[in-house]
Amino acid sequence: MTPEFIATLPPEARAEAERVFRSFSARRSSYVCYPEDEAKTLYFVMDGWVRLFQLGPQEEEITLTVVGAGDIFGEGALLPGERYGVFAEPLVDSELLSASREDLLRLTSRFPEAQSAFVLLLSRRLRKAEERLRDLRFKEVLPRLAKALLSAMRKGEEGLEVTLSHQDLAHLAGSTRETITKVLGELAMDDAIELGYRRILILKPDILKRVSS
Repeated sequence: MTPEFIATLPPEARAEAERVFRSFSARRSSYVCYPEDEAKTLYFVMDGWVRLFQLGPQEEEITLTVVGAGDIFGEGALLPGERYGVFAEPLVDSELLSASREDLLRLTSRFPEAQSAFVLLLSRRLRKAEERLRDLRFKEVLPRLAKALLSAMRKGEEGLEVTLSHQDLAHLAGSTRETITKVLGELAMDDAIELGYRRILILKPDILKRVSS
C-alpha cells in the first residue's frame, strides 16, 4: 500500500518516490539506528511502533517519543553532516520504508511537491511532540493511558484489541510499567477493557474516549 504522502504526489514525482523508498521489516527490540550514526537514511513507519530514546547520565533510558504509522524519523538525513542522536527501537515487528539522503536530495530538487510533502510530515511530527509534552505536563496517567490504548487498538479476532506489552504502553503514555499495570487493572475493574497475555481487549472504547479528553 502506497503511503499518503507519496500517493498524493503528481504522477512523475510519485513514480520517483516509489523508486527511492524501499520497504523492509524491523524486528521487535532490534535497533534501526544509533545516536552516533551519521544520519544517511530517512525512515517512514508503514505499520508498527518505534521508540526513540536517549541514555541519561546513569545510562537510564529516556523515551523522547514513540512514532507510529504515518510518521517519519531520522529526519537528520534531510540535512548534511547530521547524526541521528537517538536510538530507534521497534516496540513490535514493524514495517518501514527507508530512503537515502542522496536519493532524497535528488527527489526534492527535481520535484518541489516532494519537498512540500516532507515539510508536512515534519510539521505533523512536531505537532505530535508538542501534544505529548502538553499531555505529560497537564494530564494524569489515566487519560494518557486511555489515549495510548485508543491509538494502538486494532481489529482482532475477538474485537478491538491492543497487542502491546505493559512496558510498551508505558513508553507510549510516558509512565512506568508498574503504574500502567495498576491503571490497567482499574480500567478492567470498570469493564472498559479485558486483560490477557500480551493482549488487551477494548470492551468500551467510548469510556476510553471520554477519559482521554
